[in-house]
Amino acid sequence: MEHWLPSDHLCGKYAMSRWRYLRWWLAAFVVSLLSFLSLWLPALFEGDGAVGCAGYGPLPSGLTRLWSVLEVMWLDVRQEIAGTHGRYLVLNGAPMVSVLLSGLVAAWSKRWLGTVVGLLGALVVAGVALHWAFMAFSYWLMLSCGGWEGRLPWMMWRLLLMVGFGSVVVLLIGGVRVRGAALATHARS
Repeated sequence: MEHWLPSDHLCGKYAMSRWRYLRWWLAAFVVSLLSFLSLWLPALFEGDGAVGCAGYGPLPSGLTRLWSVLEVMWLDVRQEIAGTHGRYLVLNGAPMVSVLLSGLVAAWSKRWLGTVVGLLGALVVAGVALHWAFMAFSYWLMLSCGGWEGRLPWMMWRLLLMVGFGSVVVLLIGGVRVRGAALATHARS
C-alpha cells in the first residue's frame, strides 16, 4: 500500500532541485533589500542634490521635446504612486514584497503559476527600476546645464538604485528559467 509514496531519495532530490532555483529568489531579495536601504545613502552626502536649470543639457532640440513629453507622462503616472513620503517608501519597497510573494508561489505551486507570478514580480520590479532610470537621466540632463560641482554622489546614488532594481529583475527572470528547467527535469525522473 505504501509503494506509491515517493522514496526518501526522490524527496531529497526534489529538495535539492528546489534549492537550486529558490536561491535565485533569495539573491533577488537580498539585492532588493540592499537597494531599498540605499534610499538612506543621501544622508551621507552634503547638500540636497537639487539642480536648478532653465532647460535640459546636451540633447538636440527634437529629442529635448520628446524627452520632456516622456518625462511629463512618467511623472503623471509616478505622482499617483509616489506622491508622499510614505507612498515613496511603498514604491521602493514593492520589489521586496514582489520577490517574497513570487518566491513563495515558486516554492509551492505548479509550474505555470510559479512562472506567471515570477514574471509579474519581475514586471513590478522593472517598473521601479524604470522610475530610477528616468530619475537618473533627468538628473544627468540637468547637471549638464546646471553644473556638476559637488553633485556627482547624487548622480551615482540614482544610478545605484537603477542598477540595483534592474539586477533584481535579472535575478527573478533567471530564477523563473532555472525553476522551469528543474521542474521539467524532476517530472522526467
